[in-house]
Amino acid sequence: MLFPTYQFLVFFLILFSAIVSLKHQVDLYKIVLLLSSLLFYSFWSFDFLFLLILGTTYNYIILRAVCHGKHKKLALISGLIFNIANLGIFKYCNFFVTSLFDLLNQLNISASFQVLQILIPVGVSFYTFRMISHLIDCYQTKISCPKFIDYATYITYFPQIASGPISRAPEFYSQLNSPQKYDYKIEEVIVLILSGLFKKYTLSSFLFNFTQLPFKVPQQYSSIDLILAVISYSCLIYVDFSGYSDLANGISCLLGFKPIVNFNMPYQSLSLQEFWKRWHISLSEWLRDYVYIPLGGNKHGKLRKYVNLFCTMAIGGFWHGAGLNFIVWGAIHGLGLVVNHLCRDIPQAIHFKIDYLYPKTARFLSWLFTFSFVSGSWIFFGTPNWETAIHVFQGIIHSAVKSFQFNFWQLYLVIAVIGAMNFWGDRIAKILLIVFSLKNIFFRVVLVSLFVYAILMLGPSTVPPFIYFNF
Repeated sequence: MLFPTYQFLVFFLILFSAIVSLKHQVDLYKIVLLLSSLLFYSFWSFDFLFLLILGTTYNYIILRAVCHGKHKKLALISGLIFNIANLGIFKYCNFFVTSLFDLLNQLNISASFQVLQILIPVGVSFYTFRMISHLIDCYQTKISCPKFIDYATYITYFPQIASGPISRAPEFYSQLNSPQKYDYKIEEVIVLILSGLFKKYTLSSFLFNFTQLPFKVPQQYSSIDLILAVISYSCLIYVDFSGYSDLANGISCLLGFKPIVNFNMPYQSLSLQEFWKRWHISLSEWLRDYVYIPLGGNKHGKLRKYVNLFCTMAIGGFWHGAGLNFIVWGAIHGLGLVVNHLCRDIPQAIHFKIDYLYPKTARFLSWLFTFSFVSGSWIFFGTPNWETAIHVFQGIIHSAVKSFQFNFWQLYLVIAVIGAMNFWGDRIAKILLIVFSLKNIFFRVVLVSLFVYAILMLGPSTVPPFIYFNF
């Protein structure tokens, strides 16, 4: 069930009408929210729902052992093995088996066996990360063992289960168990929902058509077309994922939870390090706290720091998908961050002085290099395999096709709109908040209706799935 659909609208209106009067009745509120989350997830598959319930129950048993058992470390290790194995079976089994089959064939070793096509449960990466972080937090006594209904509600919370953001358990529990839920402002919710709908339903759906074929058969497109496809994909994945985050935050506000900042205009970053502080913030912080720091962080010298950075990003890349292209994408960002930190660690005396002599030029060049690096790396992210990604790079440098197929003013306009949202999104949001906070209710209703009507008219008849549903 996708957010920008009439099916979800009916589901949420029924839920909201039932739950709005229960926010102060904490126990009853939690029951209704948990059942609603399970019902929401069941729309994808009852098999997936069974796996989610099984994983949640088993993890809670392990969690009790971590909090109250005699062998806490052993319980933690068994819980981590279970979650990583569960993620590995459903997400990476086909990849490893196929890779083994290809390797044996290359070594001229005859091998013939049937590869099982295992379906990946929706949101398995996101709720597995929650399970893992919860186990570690309890082991480190950062949080006490919760009640089962609290834990199950946290893991299955439907606005975030499919594509995040990855909320932290302490903050979630404090809001869940408080009779005073988040006192949102209606204009805040309106802006979040309209922003999410506009990004996903209108902008993302339009750009979807300009990235699919060029990233599958790049040999059929000119160099300019491929460059536009790469820029379009950079814009696509931004509005697609940030649009989902906006919708998830808007829905969470209505349910009584504070919104989680997951994107902060990332394409205005002047360095790769800044980019990862603005892009998918909840994942970046998760990788920092549960991968980078446990590896040693920056406490054991600069060389160890660089290795830890590279390993963290490589793991983050592999988390996104089972394929060599995702590993390459993560490794590229890992190397980029190492170079970024290496340049900052070079003694100040030998720094290049362009940033002092020509600050505006330096800022522009830093932005251009960062955006080009990030957009180029998205090629590995958006293509079906790394071989196709190489063909895209080759086509950008030199293509046998000379005809220009993507010369559409609508495409340029959409890219310009997304650029404006990226550089001045905070100002636009403030203006909309002021407009929608006007006391004249009739004016607000008419204005919201016009916005929704425009979004629906500009959008397609069918909405493409969210990109991060695959992860």
